[in-house]
Amino acid sequence: MSIEDRQWVRIIEAKRYRKILEFDLVLTSVGIESRVERLGRDWVLLVPNNLERSAREQISLYQFENRILNRTRAPSPILESGVGGCVVFVVVIWSIWIFEGMGIIPNFRNQGAMWVLAVENGEWWRCITALLLHANIAHIVGNTVMGVVFGCLVARHFGSGLCWLLVLVCGAMGNYLNALIQGPMFASIGASTATFAAVGLLAGLFFRRRLIIGRGWRYNALPIAGAIGLFILLGIGGENTDVIAHFTGMFCGVIVGTVVASFNLRWLGRSGQWIAGALAIFVICWAVVKANAG
Repeated sequence: MSIEDRQWVRIIEAKRYRKILEFDLVLTSVGIESRVERLGRDWVLLVPNNLERSAREQISLYQFENRILNRTRAPSPILESGVGGCVVFVVVIWSIWIFEGMGIIPNFRNQGAMWVLAVENGEWWRCITALLLHANIAHIVGNTVMGVVFGCLVARHFGSGLCWLLVLVCGAMGNYLNALIQGPMFASIGASTATFAAVGLLAGLFFRRRLIIGRGWRYNALPIAGAIGLFILLGIGGENTDVIAHFTGMFCGVIVGTVVASFNLRWLGRSGQWIAGALAIFVICWAVVKANAG
């Protein structure tokens, strides 16, 4: 019987040619004849029908022996570019800066700073408004750059609306934890707590996705180690740096990011992202009005 007369059966198909070629080389190495063909958008591996059983056994054995190396990472899809949410972030913090300078919100700086004694007395909205206040132009420029960089990275995986809602919540949580640690007369301002919350969200996301795979703790802990490295590099130093707030913001981000990463964020859809983003804007506006009215 000639090669042309034999019946060929399909045993493997894949989107990538390199993956099919890998299995083709496995069969070739054990002396099983095979060939690769293109079928629509997929690549398929075929063997003569009389060798199908042997070919499947060899491929199964190869996959078993290389099960750890061949495991793909748990999906961490890129939902969007994240640019839109970053534009809104820049508009919000710079609008607060400009409005305060113009006297439109005259009480905001005094009533919006994260003053521990005031927070303990029930003015917990200060944990939110403090994220919107900055000491000088260099402070707001630095926080703008850092916020855009890390906010955009988080938004790519969480979506812009959910990203900035979580950054706001984790930043406020970080400020609240900071208030529990610091003395009653301590006060702080700045978006850097939220920026490190974004770092924590990203670390929590990738920590959770790696944990799903079931590899060793060293592999799983790499995102957390990376976040700690960024904290040491960017979050410590400077005369007026609130190191504890940076750490608490990142800590809250890691916890929340790990929990949220357990869900399929595609389910939110575009409407869910819009709702989350609108909620973040509403919370900010409510906190600003609450603080300025004091």
